[in-house]
Amino acid sequence: MIRSELSVAAPAAVVHAVLTDVTAWKLWSPHIDRIDAASDIIDAVGWTGMVKPWFGPATQMDVTWCEPARGIRWTSTAVGHRLDYADLITPDGPDGCTVTMAATVSGPAGALVQQLVGPLSAFGQRRRLARLGALAEFLYRRTIVFAA
Repeated sequence: MIRSELSVAAPAAVVHAVLTDVTAWKLWSPHIDRIDAASDIIDAVGWTGMVKPWFGPATQMDVTWCEPARGIRWTSTAVGHRLDYADLITPDGPDGCTVTMAATVSGPAGALVQQLVGPLSAFGQRRRLARLGALAEFLYRRTIVFAA
């Protein structure tokens, strides 16, 4: 399993809004080239979309769990392997939360694939998590400034 965790100085609802707004993904997940989906907001189990990274083929993303201010779980398949992802949010009071991203690969060579791409994937996961947190914190600070 590839797993990263970050404390974010923004409410869980703000982080969830950034996480589930696919139009914002290029801001915190720059490896995404294109997303083709019926809805720009992931708001329920069953959301599905084709996600195309700049370095590979598009794969279908299927949301298997979605809970407001708590995150999403989703799966994707590629070359006979299943990828299971969890982007989870744990509230840490009214103005902060902890975000955990985890990914596992299963299939005929799942353990080998995970071992080979694990270090690079973990690096990318940490970068995405840091950017997600920074964007959520920025938006939250702006909300406070404009509300005052």
